[in-house]
Amino acid sequence: MRQRASRATPRECEVLKLVLLGYTNKDIAQQLGISDYTARDHVSALLKKNEVKNRAQLMALHVVLPRKRKTRLPPTFDGLYQ
Repeated sequence: MRQRASRATPRECEVLKLVLLGYTNKDIAQQLGISDYTARDHVSALLKKNEVKNRAQLMALHVVLPRKRKTRLPPTFDGLYQ
């Protein structure tokens, strides 16, 4: 299973948040005050660092994985969690 990239720059993290909200490269560029080409380069870097081929896979990696955490165990006999 792939691990999320921890090497993302602060700007790439901003771009990732906008990608997860469904923004296009043009929307990202306008929101962050950068060129369309720079937005595209940031998205491409995120795809490469996360070893995915497209935005859908990137979104799935960052949206679905956090939900797969183990649920907490039910209370034990004395009411405490193990």
